[in-house]
Amino acid sequence: MATPPPSRTFVGNTVFASVSAASAVFLLALLVVAGRLLGDADYGKFSFALALATVFETFIDFGLKDIATRSVARDRQVAYRLMSNTFGLKLVLAIVTLAALVLAARLLRADPDVRLACYLLGLASVLRSYLLTARHLLMGLERFDLDSVVVIGDRILLLVFGAGALWIGTGVVGLAASFVVARAVAVVLSYGLSASQVGRFGFSFEWRVWVDLQRSALPFGAFVIVLYLYNYIDTIMLGVLRGDAETGLYSAAYRIYEGLSSIPAILQAVLAPRLARHFVQDRSRHRWLARLGLMSAVVIAVPTTGVALIAAGPIVRLLFGEDYVASAGVFQILALGLLFVFPLFVRHAEAISANAERLLLRTAVIGCLVNVLLNSVLIPLFGMHGAAIATVVGEFASIGYLSHALRRHPGTDGPPPAAAR
Repeated sequence: MATPPPSRTFVGNTVFASVSAASAVFLLALLVVAGRLLGDADYGKFSFALALATVFETFIDFGLKDIATRSVARDRQVAYRLMSNTFGLKLVLAIVTLAALVLAARLLRADPDVRLACYLLGLASVLRSYLLTARHLLMGLERFDLDSVVVIGDRILLLVFGAGALWIGTGVVGLAASFVVARAVAVVLSYGLSASQVGRFGFSFEWRVWVDLQRSALPFGAFVIVLYLYNYIDTIMLGVLRGDAETGLYSAAYRIYEGLSSIPAILQAVLAPRLARHFVQDRSRHRWLARLGLMSAVVIAVPTTGVALIAAGPIVRLLFGEDYVASAGVFQILALGLLFVFPLFVRHAEAISANAERLLLRTAVIGCLVNVLLNSVLIPLFGMHGAAIATVVGEFASIGYLSHALRRHPGTDGPPPAAAR
């Protein structure tokens, strides 16, 4: 089994993770082109379908990718069997999830094109789930160089196929179909690179391993489901309560906000495997690295938020055009959430490394409940601006609870337990 060369450093991993995060510009470019060519109403339809498919994707993965990173970071010898059984288990989960997605799409929307887009993007989400499993294996091995190849390849493929579908006028359905084609090619690429590290693996169906995997992944899975519901419930509720045009405007602002969230995702990706290893080997170093990551996140968040607040109008106009200028105020509200999102990413990595999955789940539940309750009140009153306010308050509630809970969790902010001394 291949192992990372000794020269692989934290700085080197950060550089490659930064390159991966920077490739989000390709995905943003596709969404910008989609917004401009589809118009706000059709862009709202696509955003609704993408949000719904993304939420259901969590039922396919159900925390398995996070288990892959942590398990492989601690013991590389488990990688081959872990990947084979994860691929087999996901096949079963995907069939059940796609059936549930079809039912949900038919209940929520009557438009045939929106329903078909939901189905296609659901299939693309299955492929993306396999892609993420391969990526998290590479992260656990600290092969961020190979992971960056997968990420960049995936996003370039999406841009090329998606822009091509839009250019020839296939509309919302054609754009959704392009996601399926692009993700299929990207999965082949990710499999080849991950197999080069652990050997060629297939679909294993070991029931006992599946039970152990699912038991370990359950807290992660519940957390991710609630987290994605929290992230995309505003778009879904806007689509149902306010219509496609306002959903399209909100989605334009949210995509920029989401793009900026790629910055702390770099810290999270690089910190996760090392924090997981330090937690079982050196608790003092674990706490030091977690605090360094948290301080770095805050230092980066403040100027990023300031620029977003000042330049919201020009940024929206530059990316999406004059038709979306009305969403600049939404982006300004969302930008305030960056002050909480940046440190929250680091806290997530810290919690995962410290086996604090239950804290993550409680955090996501609290944030989701706050978000849903506020959206149900604020969307009817203030539309997309109300949805933005709900998002920011939810982020504040999440970082507040998780930071408080981690201070009391054994081996994180407090002294290490006796067994670790």
